[in-house]
Amino acid sequence: MNRNDWNGRPVKIVEFSIREGRAVTEAFGRDSEEGAFALLVHALRYADNDTLVFTSTDEVYDQPFRLRERISYLAGKCAFVNGLRANDPDADVADDAQPNGHAEGASAGPSP
Repeated sequence: MNRNDWNGRPVKIVEFSIREGRAVTEAFGRDSEEGAFALLVHALRYADNDTLVFTSTDEVYDQPFRLRERISYLAGKCAFVNGLRANDPDADVADDAQPNGHAEGASAGPSP
């Protein structure tokens, strides 16, 4: 499983407009998780046909809990591309990181 895939399809992160950014900012004002999920709605696209991966924050909330770490990673990438985060999330990931963010063979427990 590739961290930059969703439903087995490659995804890309796009920049959104100031108008779309307003909705993201408002969502962050209500709740940080809702803001992160709004980032996914506005910036995450399937690479093969440029369609939205998620059409609403409710669709993100409905994802299985086990995908939470991947969703957080993708939201961080969306934030970085759109200037809402200074550091690329991939800068903190080792070369042998697996889709869950841990090094190959490492425990899936909390990071040190």
